[in-house]
Amino acid sequence: MFGGPGIAGLLLPVLLLGVLCPKLAETENILAIFSYTFGSSYLLITPFLKNIVQRGHQLTVISSVAEMPHIEGVHHLRVKKLDMLMQILLDYDYDFQLSKWMEAQFVAEYFYNCSKFVLEDPGVQELLHNASAQFSMVILEASHTDALYGFSQHFNAPLVGIAAYGSAWNIDFLVGNSAPSVYEPMSALGYSSGLSLMEKWHNLIFITEERLVERFIYLPGQIDLYKQHFPGVPASIHELRRRFSLILINQHFSMGRVRSNVPNIVEVAGMHLAEPTQPLDAELKKLLDEAEHGVVYFSMGLQVLDKWLPAGMIETMLAAFGQLKQQVIWKLNNTAIVDNSGNVYARSWLPQREILNHPNTKLFITHGGLLSSIEAVHYAVPQLCLPLFYDQFQNTKRMEQMGVARSLDITNISQDEVVRVIEDLVYNASYKLNARDLSQRFHDQPMSAMETAIWWTEYILRHKGADHMRIAEQEMSLMQYYNVDVVSVLFGRIGLSVIIVIFVGWKLVCLATRNLEYRFNVPMVR
Repeated sequence: MFGGPGIAGLLLPVLLLGVLCPKLAETENILAIFSYTFGSSYLLITPFLKNIVQRGHQLTVISSVAEMPHIEGVHHLRVKKLDMLMQILLDYDYDFQLSKWMEAQFVAEYFYNCSKFVLEDPGVQELLHNASAQFSMVILEASHTDALYGFSQHFNAPLVGIAAYGSAWNIDFLVGNSAPSVYEPMSALGYSSGLSLMEKWHNLIFITEERLVERFIYLPGQIDLYKQHFPGVPASIHELRRRFSLILINQHFSMGRVRSNVPNIVEVAGMHLAEPTQPLDAELKKLLDEAEHGVVYFSMGLQVLDKWLPAGMIETMLAAFGQLKQQVIWKLNNTAIVDNSGNVYARSWLPQREILNHPNTKLFITHGGLLSSIEAVHYAVPQLCLPLFYDQFQNTKRMEQMGVARSLDITNISQDEVVRVIEDLVYNASYKLNARDLSQRFHDQPMSAMETAIWWTEYILRHKGADHMRIAEQEMSLMQYYNVDVVSVLFGRIGLSVIIVIFVGWKLVCLATRNLEYRFNVPMVR
C-alpha cells in the first residue's frame, strides 16, 4: 500500500511523532535577555534555552560575551560592555562590615549598569527599532533589572521570569504572592527564624527596611532607564512589575521550604541537572577511586574569589585538612598555596557534579550557594556550609534543619573546630541517612525540573500570556484586595453597636448616680 515495508517503517514513526508531539509544528519567536556577568547563573539557564530551541522555537538571546556559551540555532546578540562589569566584581574587595544600605548602593549601581549596557548596545537598539521584529514571549531574570521589563511592553509579549536564586519577598511581589507566610528576605544575614513575637517584629522591620532599600535605592535608576528607552509605552514600570505571566523559581518544597504559591510561580529546582556532566580525567578518577577513607570535596563556588574570604581562613582550613584521614579535593583560585602533597589536592576548576556523584565522596564543604545545595541534595552528600552572603544563609539553615548539614561562622573559624565538625559529618551515619532520604524526596516528582519548566513555558505560549493564572489582586485596588470595604462595613456595624452600648451604659450609670445623690443628699465621688 505504501510502496514497500521500508517506506511503511519510515512513515509510522513520523505519524506517531506528529500525533504525540503536535507542539513541534507550532514554533514561536522568543526573546531572552540575561544581563548576568557571572557564570553560575548561566549554568542554570543554558540547558533551559537549549531545550526551548530543541522544541522548535526561534530564540533570540541578549547576553554577555564571555560568560554565555554559544547555543546552536540561537540568534545571539552579545553585549560587550557587560564583560566590563565582571572585572568590576573581580576587583571588588568584599567588606563583611558593610551595612545593608551601603551594600545596596554598590549592588544597585551594578544592576543599573547591567540594564544600561543592554539598552544602549547598538545591536539591541537595532532590534528595538526594527518594525518587523515580533516576539511571542520575553524571558529574563526576574529581579533588579526592572528597566528591561520594557521589552515586554514594546513587543506586546507576555513576560516570563527566572529566579535563579530562589524566591524572596521581591519575587512574591511580582506575581502578587502576598501571603505573609511566604515572605523571605533578599539578604538573610541578621534575619531570624521568626518563632517568637519579638523575632516576628524584628523580621517585619527587617523586610520593611529591604522594601525601602528597593524603593529608594534600586528602583529610581531603573525607572530613569525605562523612561529614557521606552518613551512611547503606555504602562508605567510599576504596572509592568505586576504583569509577569510566569516565574520559574530555582527551588523545591522537598528541600525544606513549603510555600503557598500562586499558580504562576512554578518550582523548577535542579533544572540545570539536565545538562550533561563534565567527566573526570584520569588523575582525578585515580584520586577518588583510591581514597581509602573517602574524599572531602571543598568548593566555595564558581565566583567566590580567595581574596573575598576572611584573612587567615585558607591557612586555617589547610591546617585542619592536614589532620584528616580523608583525601581532600579543593577548588582554589590560587593553587600555589597547596603543593598537592599529603592529603590535599587543589585545582582552580573541578567537575563538581561528577565528584559529588562518586561513591567515595563523603562530604561537601560549600558556601551554601543554591546550585551547590541542589547538587548536594541530588547526589545525597552531607554538607559543611560556610555561608558568605545573600541566600546562602537561608540555604544553610534549611540543610541544617533537615539533618544533612552543619555550618560554621566564616568570620570566626578555628582549626580544631573545623576538624571536629568534619569528623562528625563523616563518621556520624545519621547525616548520610538523612541525605539519602532527602535525595529520594527530591527525585520523587512526576516530571523532571526541565520538563516542568518547558511545559509551563509553552503553556503561557499556548494561552497567549495565560492571564487567568494571575491572582486577582493584580487587577484590584488595595482596598478591594484586602477587603477594606467589607471589613469597614463589618467593623463599622460592630463598632457602632459597641459605641451605643457603652453610651447607654454610661447614661444608666449617670442616672443611677444622680438618684443616689438625691436619695441620700450626699455627693458621689467621681
